Amino acid sequence: MNIMSPEFLLLFLFALNILLILLDASLGYHLAPRLLLLTGQDDPELHESAVRSVRGMLTLLVGLYMFLNCLGYFRNNGTLVMIVTTMIFFDLGGQFYLRRRSGRNGEHQ
Repeated sequence: MNIMSPEFLLLFLFALNILLILLDASLGYHLAPRLLLLTGQDDPELHESAVRSVRGMLTLLVGLYMFLNCLGYFRNNGTLVMIVTTMIFFDLGGQFYLRRRSGRNGEHQ
């Protein structure tokens, strides 16, 4: 398999997406409680419920990313795999932005 072939690029993007999805899931899992603390909610039961809800939505989003990634790869649809890659990068970028922003807010308080 030639390194510059479309098949290799598709395989590379597929593997990269799997790693990015795992990174996205772990960041989201740990970032959710931190972001919800910034809302100023004092009720621990409500906070825990909100964290569970956000983590549940994260599970659905990760499942959707994985499904679309596999669908694109196994149907040899490079465009779909590239769209999934772009979506993951935007999601990760948003999480990094929110993490940085929440860190700044926590320092000022």
